[in-house]
Amino acid sequence: MKLSAVYALPSEARFGYVLRGKLAEMLEAMSELGYEGVEYSIANPFEVDLKALLRATEEYGLRVSAVSTGLAYLEYGISLTHPSPTIRDRALRFMGKYVEFASSHEAGVIIGLIRGKREGRTAERTMNLLTDSLKRLKPICHENGVSLLLEPINRYEADYINRVSEALNLTEQLGGYVKILLDTFHMSIEERNLYDAILEAESAIGYVHIAENNRLPPGLGSIDWERVIYRLLRAGYRGYLSLEALPKPTPIEALRLTADTIKPLISWIQV
Repeated sequence: MKLSAVYALPSEARFGYVLRGKLAEMLEAMSELGYEGVEYSIANPFEVDLKALLRATEEYGLRVSAVSTGLAYLEYGISLTHPSPTIRDRALRFMGKYVEFASSHEAGVIIGLIRGKREGRTAERTMNLLTDSLKRLKPICHENGVSLLLEPINRYEADYINRVSEALNLTEQLGGYVKILLDTFHMSIEERNLYDAILEAESAIGYVHIAENNRLPPGLGSIDWERVIYRLLRAGYRGYLSLEALPKPTPIEALRLTADTIKPLISWIQV
């Protein structure tokens, strides 16, 4: 397993669970602390010099671990289930660009907030729209060798697909190009047992976000990280553990605390 962290490129959207600041400073700190990946949160992939971003990442010996899409939803209001077909199409164009960028480092693209909300519609209607949008992304995912990472999100931030079991129902319909993103913070709210839910997801796990039950960095809450790592190993997961937490006490210290907590638990694992 390898450490990563979420870094948000500048945007107007408010989302406090990411690293912000000068890109070079964050990448340098991550490299020095033994991180191997960086997850980029990008509001508009058409307004970013993605080639330059890749070069900067590689200069510090890092890889793109995943591409986060939630800022597009927060800043522009686009989603894969929006009532307007025109806006759904715009969301799909954004997703296509995210997929192309992710393919450079064999990363995944996250389906979190960008799936949208029910907005008064039935769960069945919303799920049908989401399924249709994800099916439309299948060709470009296969062409680029990229997986979509479906994230169960807690009930206070999303009104459907809150639990691992709900995500599994969809991934089983769609096939291998859609995997599950486990987020330990969301799971600590929604799952009866966080550790058992990891085994429930098993081979469908494509990526993992790490944060404490209070959304602080690992080491500042009550989650048993040794147990989390052990369950992920039992499930056969060997990928990235990506920090998505409140960057406290400071972004650099959040990175350091996470490394101090997690690295001793994964240092012996042969990837």
